[in-house]
Amino acid sequence: MVAPSAAVEVFVDIYEPDKWADALATSFTDETKGMKHNLKGMGYEGDILIRKQGEEEVTWGIERKTFTDALNSWMGKRLIRQLVDLSEKVTHPILIVIEEPEKRLSSSQNNPYRKFAKHIPNLESHLNRISLEICPVIRAKDEPTALKEVSKLIERIENDNYSTIRLHHHKISNPDPIIEFLQSIPRVGVQRAKKIRKAFTSFQNLLGDPDNKLKDVVGGKQDYEIIRNFLDETWK
Repeated sequence: MVAPSAAVEVFVDIYEPDKWADALATSFTDETKGMKHNLKGMGYEGDILIRKQGEEEVTWGIERKTFTDALNSWMGKRLIRQLVDLSEKVTHPILIVIEEPEKRLSSSQNNPYRKFAKHIPNLESHLNRISLEICPVIRAKDEPTALKEVSKLIERIENDNYSTIRLHHHKISNPDPIIEFLQSIPRVGVQRAKKIRKAFTSFQNLLGDPDNKLKDVVGGKQDYEIIRNFLDETWK
């Protein structure tokens, strides 16, 4: 008998946008309004907590940052401290950084993409180091994409598919130069080229066709005549 999957709970911090609680939380104040929780008061850190109860409690903590938040936290030297604190409270710490396309296109003097343009390469380098040394870093092109990524993570956890990514082996075929060459003959596609290749030992054998096999291989009188005329035609 297969044991039922352990229950998964999702908690969204009180300071997070309502739409995140509405989309992700597993407890509600009414039918549609997601309930928010004080994660720090619960003994956790971060903005979103995913908790799976089983023989042992397994937790995923997500620090959610808009690009502006990430930039300010990094420049204020708070980002690493936040992630270290998070990693001490949960099994799997995660940082998600959400791009802000509206701000990127804004002509405002306060556009962080312009105002701090010279610092952005350093932030990018810092995020790469965080992903290598502290926790995974998810980059999302906008808020809907970020919500979708977190929702898919929760779904994998619920279905016991977390950390079960598999390598799918794909058969890679190298093109056959003879098949490709034969396809340059009029009325010869890949299937007909394969039949011709199988029936003849060489191109000279095809040209001479000593056993008159080409007609049967081609299978159509008109196509055979076009192919034969092409092979017999004298180059000018």
